[in-house]
Amino acid sequence: MFKKTIEKIIPFTVLPIAVFSVQGYAARPIGNTAIWWFIEALILLSFFVVIRYSQIKLEDRKAMQIVKWYLAWNVFNIIRGIFIAETYWDYKGLTSMGMALLIQIVAYLALNPDRVQAMLSFFIKYALPLAVILLPLQGLTLGAIGWYFFPVSLLMLFFPVLPIRGKIMVIIVTLIVGFMDLGARSHVIKYSMPIILLLIFYTSRHFALSGKFMKVARKVLIIIPILFFVLAVTGIFEIFKMDQYIRGDYVEVRKNTEGEVVEENLTSDTRTFLYVEVLQSALKHNYWLIGRTPARGNDTEAFAHQAEEDKTMRTERLRNETGILNTFTWTGVIGVILLLLVFYQASYLAIYRSNNIYSKLIGLFVAFRWAYFWVEDYQAFDMNNFVLWLMIGMCFSSAFRKMSDAEVKLWAWGIFDRKVKERYNRYFQKNW
Repeated sequence: MFKKTIEKIIPFTVLPIAVFSVQGYAARPIGNTAIWWFIEALILLSFFVVIRYSQIKLEDRKAMQIVKWYLAWNVFNIIRGIFIAETYWDYKGLTSMGMALLIQIVAYLALNPDRVQAMLSFFIKYALPLAVILLPLQGLTLGAIGWYFFPVSLLMLFFPVLPIRGKIMVIIVTLIVGFMDLGARSHVIKYSMPIILLLIFYTSRHFALSGKFMKVARKVLIIIPILFFVLAVTGIFEIFKMDQYIRGDYVEVRKNTEGEVVEENLTSDTRTFLYVEVLQSALKHNYWLIGRTPARGNDTEAFAHQAEEDKTMRTERLRNETGILNTFTWTGVIGVILLLLVFYQASYLAIYRSNNIYSKLIGLFVAFRWAYFWVEDYQAFDMNNFVLWLMIGMCFSSAFRKMSDAEVKLWAWGIFDRKVKERYNRYFQKNW
């Protein structure tokens, strides 16, 4: 009875996660740090309770071992952080970043397709209409609003089998938050990639080479960030210095968070110096293998003034814009390798062990997110990371991978139509 009650609460957790994703950009504060910590802790606790009392197939348990190891390594480093922290700000950072690292537990929830359907359905029915009312009142820019709507990027992968109103909703949201603010380069990339994947692979799925091409594309996406990293370290080629190999003036005029009109060069290098600072800091303090824990950041000169304003009394930056740098700083090379194995295994199962094209598309999108993790995708308890680990869990889900294309269509329609959802539940529950 208790488990069923908590299970019914799970879809509601989507709303606070979505709101938290934009609260830092709001004109007026939405809660405070203590309140959000309490909410995040309750959400994680509810996730844990449901997972603890859920029956997970032996096949899924074996596949999820790598996720379990990565989670255990993060927990280990969070515990280490308690002893490494020295100041109030260290403990504050440990709490915030620690919960951000634990949000990956969502992958276990996503093993159950019905649970994923319920969360996406709640987002469409309640969180999305609330956004139309709430977000404009907070004076949020389109770039900021994009953080709220990340479930739409997942739904875009199912576009061919969505009902008409689902198609319309996905198109409108994607056009507004994905392409009307080109200065928000990350949103342009993340919202456009599902469209690109659909155009390339869904339309060519009947060609004999499409399956092989998808497998090759996955391998390239997994390997290419590591290759570019080696090339940059050896001084052969630096991918982020786009102004050296892209000619032309690519400037976007936009409003910043203060409402000021600014010009932004879309080819500017905003990442190379971050890599330099993070690597130098790790070598200097010798934490490159197991990390410095989420309580501490990397030494910084570029953001030294900002660190002093935060009263850390040290020129450290707790979190960078690039996810892989945070993983390296907090959990070391071991954490990076474990995370690589998670993305590798998830994308492999989705592309090589699936009966439907949609699992394969999700697997390829997950492989892309690994590559993009070397560019941005910083860790936070937000909708971006929630959806990422939701997709990873769907890749590991044998129940979702075993569906046919027709069964996935029924599942996707159930997100928008309650009657279809009820028929879907009766049809599939006996097979889980």
